[in-house]
Amino acid sequence: MKMHNLNFETANAIYIHFPFCSSKCPYCDFYSTKYTKLGVDQFWAALFMELKELSRTTKNNLVQTIYIGGGTPSLIEPVFVAELLQKIKYRFKVPPTAEITMEVNPASVTEEKIIKLKRAGINRLSVGIQSFNDQHLSFLGRRSNAENNKKILSLIDNYFDNYSADLIFALPNQSLNEFEQDLEEILKFSPPHISLYNLELHENTPFHEQYKKGNLKLPAEELDADMYELALEKLNTAGYRHYEISNFCQPGYRARHNYLYWLYQPYLALGPGASGFDGSCRYQNFRDLEKYIDYYNPERFTFAEIMDLKKKNKKSFSELLKNKKKLDVNNKAKIRKINCLTAEEKMAEYSFLALRTDNGLFYHKFYQKFKRDFKTIYKAEIEELIKNKLIIEANGRIYLTTRGRELANEVFLKFLLD
Repeated sequence: MKMHNLNFETANAIYIHFPFCSSKCPYCDFYSTKYTKLGVDQFWAALFMELKELSRTTKNNLVQTIYIGGGTPSLIEPVFVAELLQKIKYRFKVPPTAEITMEVNPASVTEEKIIKLKRAGINRLSVGIQSFNDQHLSFLGRRSNAENNKKILSLIDNYFDNYSADLIFALPNQSLNEFEQDLEEILKFSPPHISLYNLELHENTPFHEQYKKGNLKLPAEELDADMYELALEKLNTAGYRHYEISNFCQPGYRARHNYLYWLYQPYLALGPGASGFDGSCRYQNFRDLEKYIDYYNPERFTFAEIMDLKKKNKKSFSELLKNKKKLDVNNKAKIRKINCLTAEEKMAEYSFLALRTDNGLFYHKFYQKFKRDFKTIYKAEIEELIKNKLIIEANGRIYLTTRGRELANEVFLKFLLD
């Protein structure tokens, strides 16, 4: 794949990757490093520079959603968040209806911080509950316990109309009854949105290493499937719409940011390790905080220094950088890898992303986008998947069966391998 300069017809969404954690969860493969106040200060200054750079690659800068993930973004002081949102609104058009989400860890958020984050402009929180079982929380490396999870969820429910709560299931030694208790506990709060993820073992994580050595055993596939089906039944009975493989919402509370991904829409991504998409090419910033700061903030200015410059009406941060040390923004290979997709890769990605949703893939929408007939291109795949009862074809579309959702990765590989 050839290298390419990013070119966004529209921004649609902005993802910010906050690469700091107080400790690393053994199952997590997202890029993060140890939290330090100085590191956050210098990172935030660098982030403002990347924001300025990427804003220049965008023709229509109307943003529908903003998402701050990580890492553990709830370690940030709310004043940082407020200034970041102000910078985004200066460079992009952010309507009052935009969804602005931030991930929070129950172990690093308080009532005071919840209030301040709302005042800063956050209008949706994504809460990493993971479990209400202390034994399982300890196994997952979570610093919160069941009682604190309940306390924080209750506080968030008091202050936010829109929020999501995450649970992880199919844990080693987790019984179906224990998972049912987690579901019942979370439903007591009736969160507008719930995300469910079965435990996955990603390479280069402690759990994966334990698994390779035979020291970690996952539940049988049958138990994993039983847990998933139990969740479908309980959440459906409670009035939640299963609108995507891992996501459930009450009416009107679909996660708009993630849904843009599944609709194959372009989105900007900032921060070390962040991955974005301009509609033709996917890019990923290198997973290296020091390299990121050296590239965008070579003088190692801090957030406080930038704010001080702003208060004194002195030269802007970018002008100061330009005078101190020329920023080599033309050599993108120093900070990110950009891969252009072939027509076949675009069609494959579009197909399996659409199939993640309950709406599935509409033949006419595929034709509108690619000017190709889906049933002609993927005739053999469609026939095989229908035969194996993994998809249903009806009313000009295909969508996953319940079994297809359980075996979704097998379905998606049919498109990727061809």
